[in-house]
Order: sequence, then C-alpha cells, then structure tokens
Amino acid sequence: MRRRRQSGPIESNDDGTYTLNLGEYEKEVLTSFTDQLKQLITGDADDPRVRRLFPVAYAQDEEANNEYQRFMREELVASRVAAIDQVTGFLSGHDPITAAELSGLMMTINGLRLVMGTLLDVTDDGAEPEFDDEDDPLAAQWQLYGWLGWFLEWIVDAQASD
Repeated sequence: MRRRRQSGPIESNDDGTYTLNLGEYEKEVLTSFTDQLKQLITGDADDPRVRRLFPVAYAQDEEANNEYQRFMREELVASRVAAIDQVTGFLSGHDPITAAELSGLMMTINGLRLVMGTLLDVTDDGAEPEFDDEDDPLAAQWQLYGWLGWFLEWIVDAQASD
C-alpha cells in the first residue's frame, strides 16, 4: 500500500484508507479521554458538561424541544457511543482506518473538544488565559484543548484532500 502524502498525525493512503501517526502515549491519552466521554454521554442527561453535544433543537418552543430530546437523544447517544467504541478499537492497533472510521474519529475528537470547551468556559473571542505556572492544571487542560483542535484540523484536511 503506497501512501499519498505525509500529513502529520494522519496520512492519506492511495487505497482510500488513512494511517494514524500517533505515539503510544497519545493513543493511551485519547483512549482514556474517549472512555471518559462515553461515561459522560451515557450518564446524566442534564449534566452541563455534555449540553453542547446535544444542542437545543427548538430554542423558542420548550415543549417541541423536550419532545425532540425524548425521541432523538437515545439515537444520538447510540451514534456517539458507536463512534467512541470504534475509535477505541482502532487506537489499540496499527492498521489503516477507513473513511468511515476517520469520520467517527472526527465526531469523537469534536465531542471531546466541546466538553473541554465547556469545562474551560471557552468563549467566542478565542482568548486563552496566560499561565504563570506551567504546572497549573488549567494550563495542561488548555494545552489538551489546543492539541485536540490541532488534531481535528488534520482530520478535516485529510478528508478534504480526497
């Protein structure tokens, strides 16, 4: 299998698959966070950390929105759980992934970013706080948030290159 181009953490292959260029530590961290995301989305539906994963469908009509959530939430959760399980599966291996698996990875990474953004109270102005102490736990969380954004950008670029 010949690879088309080197593209950072993701390589597009001639056969339409993708190779993940992640170290074992990065895979372990992603697996840990995807497991935590799965616990969050299958937990309390009112957990504020996951509200951006299940946005309001009818902002002006609470009754219609409640009805939508009642009918669709289970399907949305199942879709996210399936993507997370798929990602966890291929992160433990070294085989190329399909375009569908890359889409599941994109959904999962985006979900992680949305949860992290909620926890960090990210605003639309894009301003990141400055930290005097590199050991500040918030500094590490902001670094993870930035890394997830960088990785998501590579995923989108890999998909767009095909």
